[in-house]
Amino acid sequence: MTAPPLFDFDEQISLPPLPPIDARFFVPRFVEKPQDPIMDTVKLNASNSSTGSHFRLDHIPLKSPHIYNRVTALETPLSQESLWQTLYARGHSSQIYSWDVLRSNAPTPASSGGFLSDQDGIVFAAAHHRALPILQDTESVVQYVSLRDLLKNMKLTVLGFSSLLHEWNPVQERFSDIGLGREIRRRLIIEGQDEVISSDFISRFIQIGTSLRRLETLVEQLRSRSNIGPTMHAFSHALSTCLIQIRRSLASGPPSENQLSKNQSTFNSIFIYYDHHLGILTALSSLCKREGEGLEPKDYEPMPSSPQTLLSHIYAHLHDHIEHQSPRHVNATIAFILTHASTEYFKEVSCSIGFGHSECLLGDSGSSQQVYPNFFPSELINALPIAQKSLNLLRIAQPNHPILKNSSLSDIQWFWTPEELLAAVSSNEERSKDFGMHIKGAERSVPLPNTYLPGLDEFRIFDLEPGELNGQSCFAKTYTSAPILALENFIERFPSSFPSIAPTLTHITSLVLKPLLHHATMLSTTLLSLFLALPPPLDIHSHLHLLRSYLLLMSPSFRRRLSAALFSDSGDFDADVESPNAFSLGSLRHGTQRTDLRRKTWAVGLAPGLLDRATWPPMDTDLSFFLRTVILDSFEVDAHDEARRSRAEEIENRLGFAIRPHPSSNAWSNPLHVEALDFLCMEYKPPQPLNVIITQDILSKYQRVFSFLLRILRVQYAIHAVFRMSTSHDPYVFGTFASARKMLLHFRFIAQSFVSNLVEYVYDTAITGNLDPFLANLKEAEANAATTHAEFPDIFSLAEAHSNLMDAVLTACLLRGGQKIAGGALRDALELVLDFAVLVGDLYRGRIEEYQATSVLEHLYIQFREKMTNLIEVLSGIVDKDVSLRASLDVPHPTSLKDTQKAVGGIEALSHLLIRLDLGEFWLRASKRHDLQNL
Repeated sequence: MTAPPLFDFDEQISLPPLPPIDARFFVPRFVEKPQDPIMDTVKLNASNSSTGSHFRLDHIPLKSPHIYNRVTALETPLSQESLWQTLYARGHSSQIYSWDVLRSNAPTPASSGGFLSDQDGIVFAAAHHRALPILQDTESVVQYVSLRDLLKNMKLTVLGFSSLLHEWNPVQERFSDIGLGREIRRRLIIEGQDEVISSDFISRFIQIGTSLRRLETLVEQLRSRSNIGPTMHAFSHALSTCLIQIRRSLASGPPSENQLSKNQSTFNSIFIYYDHHLGILTALSSLCKREGEGLEPKDYEPMPSSPQTLLSHIYAHLHDHIEHQSPRHVNATIAFILTHASTEYFKEVSCSIGFGHSECLLGDSGSSQQVYPNFFPSELINALPIAQKSLNLLRIAQPNHPILKNSSLSDIQWFWTPEELLAAVSSNEERSKDFGMHIKGAERSVPLPNTYLPGLDEFRIFDLEPGELNGQSCFAKTYTSAPILALENFIERFPSSFPSIAPTLTHITSLVLKPLLHHATMLSTTLLSLFLALPPPLDIHSHLHLLRSYLLLMSPSFRRRLSAALFSDSGDFDADVESPNAFSLGSLRHGTQRTDLRRKTWAVGLAPGLLDRATWPPMDTDLSFFLRTVILDSFEVDAHDEARRSRAEEIENRLGFAIRPHPSSNAWSNPLHVEALDFLCMEYKPPQPLNVIITQDILSKYQRVFSFLLRILRVQYAIHAVFRMSTSHDPYVFGTFASARKMLLHFRFIAQSFVSNLVEYVYDTAITGNLDPFLANLKEAEANAATTHAEFPDIFSLAEAHSNLMDAVLTACLLRGGQKIAGGALRDALELVLDFAVLVGDLYRGRIEEYQATSVLEHLYIQFREKMTNLIEVLSGIVDKDVSLRASLDVPHPTSLKDTQKAVGGIEALSHLLIRLDLGEFWLRASKRHDLQNL
């Protein structure tokens, strides 16, 4: 038995054909005529000299074995000297000349050095290829080229033009190889250099040309837009100026035609020269978001559209270059762009606050912008909006004020030289106004009077005498090259490092914008001085005193008359009993209405006249009847005092009662609730100049405090009515229940103590302790209106201080939104006191029996103790959060005159409330006893 064969030879095996074995050399076929290489070389050189020395590049053999068989079109033209003089000048020691030695591109004699790189470039290239042969690649072709021929092409590429080696692709915005497919690339190798050095050398020219064309395309796109402002126009103009200067420098740079003809260009000198321009173009490409060889137009990031973001973007790049110590010409170029791009924006910001002498035109952002570049100092960002509003008010209040007519101030502009920085620090006004635009050495021969505003100097040529500039062309270099000369002068004057007096860009920015900040501060201070110096009846102090007296019920006469109209502490609920007028509003009503009223629960504490119609809230006519003379009667007027009578008319026009719209809740519709009078508010109309300080937001805070004061006053009158009813002997409340009578008296005592302490705290601490120091500081500011007040630097800070004052009052009264727990506990305690008064009123009138009221009284008593304990615990928790507040309770400290003028504050005032409500820690001990009983 035999094993099966390993291979089936009958089957056909398909194998790829082997590659052909070619010879590693090539011998060109000779023509059928005698060969004379010497005469052929002489004739070829003569033909080249007759065609001229212009650039011509034929196809170079791609494979290195034929490196010496280069096309003779790349040879130098024939010299005028004789052949034998040329041979003698070569200095050959041997007198035997072969045919390959007579050609013009033959290698020079071997160097005596020991390094291969010291030999001729062709010899080095041949040896390099022999030692390190280049691998074949299907996606690339290798081409050897001399430095002279390469520079002829790279001179066009570096300027952004197409050459015989590369062409510009406007769609992809890059250079591509000529004559090759998309997937094939050309690998150029300079004779005498390896592939790495050649690639790096050539890539610099391609990067420069690509960056230059991309940036020029960006400038064209920016200029073609119709919706960009002056800042973007200035940026594109400054960028275009830099590109024109770079293009001129590249065009005039090495190698020149003379250097190419004499083969005098050195590899290192050209490398260093173009590296200088590559650094500038790389920085500009990064600034314009066009950096990257593989980028396509669809991958470009858009340039910032708003002037604020554009200037912030330029400033950030300049800051990074300065911090990384970039070359001086790179920093100077970006600083030049920032200087010119900021000019129009600085003018607009200056005009928005009336700074400078140029007219304010609405440009990029208008005069009421609130967003500024990132490099603006925070003090200036806060001062500019205030100064803009102050300027508008000042123009209305006093159009002829000197600060509005001051046109001698120079415009804001960047400065960089040490001399200008020193002048800015020392507040020297002799700083140059045309820094960066002054052309050194390019002054015109005819002195022209400087009578034009900046930016209009070019129009002074029309005021010259006829024939004064004969012989001078408007197209002369002096005129057409002004932006380029300005850029070159800017770069020449730009320091390599800033002086120690302003070592960083942040310090320079503060010095540049310092005049703007000073003017904004002066403008705000001037307006504040005018407001504080207003004569009566427009003085701010009198109007704030008016708000204090009426909306905060700090006027004793007004509080007394308003209380008489809205509240009653009488033990009798009938309005006709206490009214001495036989024709009172209650007596004119039908008697059946009063009978129906007696059957309902008595809203203790309210004036009986408000309840005659048995509807709540009362009708507008009822309120107008009760409140018609409350305001004027509280302001005593002397018939012989004209000033006081005019003051009374002013109060009558500014103050008045109003009814709010009915809310969604039912709190206002029930007179038994503590919020029963929240529908009533006082309207105050500040005069036209003072509505800046007394805003509607501030008036709404006054209204909240006014409603809170009505609540506690109603509860206070209700507990007073309880005292009258509980001390009456006919009827005698809880006369048959001794324990209930004892509980009633104890409940009355702790409730009255709570309400009286709360009312005193609100008036003496929460309102007076905060408002009086504010009015004292305002009085001091009015006395020193000519100087800047530390607490009120401007009119809007005064309004903010006024708003903060009312916030402190609301906080001290537990009326802020973040005090719902403490405010709710206080509201529940007041509600229970009012329910207690209503219960006593119903018992006093006989609506319920004593045995029925006993359980209700006990329930209210327990609830009140729980609410008070909860309120004290919440206040103690608030005070314990702040160590200084707890220390003020434990450690007594002496008071001085300064302490009396210092505001109590909002949270700080709660420690005073805690002391008033629980001085002997009665409620805290009661809470501990309750906890022990539960255990």
